[in-house]
Amino acid sequence: MRRLRRALIPATLAASALVLSAPTASAHHQEWTPLPTAHTLGRGNSVPCSGQITGTVQTPHDRPGIALVTLSWTPLFTSPCEITAYVNFWNSATHQGGTMLANLTNESSGLATPRGNWTQQISIPIGSGPAGLTVTTEAFSTGSFDPNRVMTRFVVA
Repeated sequence: MRRLRRALIPATLAASALVLSAPTASAHHQEWTPLPTAHTLGRGNSVPCSGQITGTVQTPHDRPGIALVTLSWTPLFTSPCEITAYVNFWNSATHQGGTMLANLTNESSGLATPRGNWTQQISIPIGSGPAGLTVTTEAFSTGSFDPNRVMTRFVVA
């Protein structure tokens, strides 16, 4: 019995360490960061086409210096609605930035299953290092109040 306990204690500790340890990222892992939801009026500041833009930014390890931004547009009330989203980016290491745009359309009614060009992915050659981006629109949006408040910060490989 004593031998069994001596064998079980180290085995139990080793199994616990494996279960409780944090997972490690592999070289093929693509890290992503959610973007803050941008509530916005529709094209031409249209209240019936108001909605939200959600998204993520990925920094794939196999594409150094690239940020992949995925945006989705969901109108809250009517259809069809479209919006132009502006992705304003900045690299703190190179002190360079710019703006890229995505024209998003949603032909569904309200929060129903989206149809049309409602989601789009943009590949931004932002360069390696610490970076940030904001998403604004041509219409009044939550990013209009204080762009620094909706800034998403991330590191590009």
